[in-house]
Amino acid sequence: MNRNNAVRRQPAAFTLIELLVVIAIIAILAAILFPVFAQARAKARQTACLSNMKQIMLGEMMYIQDYDGKHSFTWGWDPTWVNWHQQVDPYIKNKQLWKCPDDTYNRGAGVDPVSYSMTLAWGDWSGQYSVAGAAESAITAPASTIFLSERWNGYHQWQQGWATDNWCDDGEFLYGQNNNGVAGVKGHSGGANYGLSDGHAKWMRFEQTLTRQGNQPTAAQMPSWLPQCPSTTASGAPKATYFGMWTTQQ
Repeated sequence: MNRNNAVRRQPAAFTLIELLVVIAIIAILAAILFPVFAQARAKARQTACLSNMKQIMLGEMMYIQDYDGKHSFTWGWDPTWVNWHQQVDPYIKNKQLWKCPDDTYNRGAGVDPVSYSMTLAWGDWSGQYSVAGAAESAITAPASTIFLSERWNGYHQWQQGWATDNWCDDGEFLYGQNNNGVAGVKGHSGGANYGLSDGHAKWMRFEQTLTRQGNQPTAAQMPSWLPQCPSTTASGAPKATYFGMWTTQQ
């Protein structure tokens, strides 16, 4: 066999241009797929958080069966007070469920974080307008009454009484701690997870929570001492017309 013919039959190597084309194609595919992967991971964390809420609400449903149909209360001033999450956790028995995967605030070493807070209108100690300590029979529309929301900050933890409550006007909930951190109200794709008083949980945007429920009176017709809700999360937003899903008055 002619040696020159044998050499000519050997496959040619990739040219520089061909290699650059392949690298460019890989780069384009990566640019397309990486955001998709990031969105998938974010959705998985949101789903895990929603699952946490559902299990916590199941624990709360068991709690009210043992306490004459009355919901747990956030905290109190008596030396023997117990945070509501400590009241409910014996029905759950898993402290890890109390932290949302998207809550990235650092609480320090040896601390059990808590991401979820109970709805309480400041001053409503009798449970007339918000679910904290309210009788189950007083909540006329439990499927549309928010019990649980995401209040994230650097001190919300197992032994801490502060931040166990939340309301639609809370600054940390709306804008993050010191207006400089991740806000729970937008913690998941521009919205947040909420636990409802009938035991289910769902994702909603803040504005959805303020829509009128049933024949609900306007915020102006409610007691003036109730903290007013902003209509949106924008700084300086006007007051909302209704308390929506935040109050038991529906």
